[in-house]
Amino acid sequence: MRYLARWSSLNRSARVRAAGTIILACGIVGACIFYWIQIRNAPPAMDEFAAGYTKARERQMGIMMGSLGVMMVGWMDTLADPGAQAIVIVLCSALVAALCFHIARLMDLPETDERRWPDSSQ
Repeated sequence: MRYLARWSSLNRSARVRAAGTIILACGIVGACIFYWIQIRNAPPAMDEFAAGYTKARERQMGIMMGSLGVMMVGWMDTLADPGAQAIVIVLCSALVAALCFHIARLMDLPETDERRWPDSSQ
């Protein structure tokens, strides 16, 4: 209950900043947990079973789809990696947190400034 009383005593811009901090912290912790779980349960790569599989697949993709197809398949493979997915989670949470911090900064501007966030005096 003490935390709720402390939360309600904050003004709106401080609440938005706190929400941004919580979002960023949850995003980082969530990405770490996601990465840890994915790495522990990761199946072995195809190249570990069949040597040269990746090189043969890229050549076949190059024949069928051209260099753009090979590049796009490479991006898809990179995004399928748990490390890249964890980075995407952190980046998305950082973007939302940055938006919260920006809105809080706009709320703190003087009332005469036209950039001030609307209805921030409540």
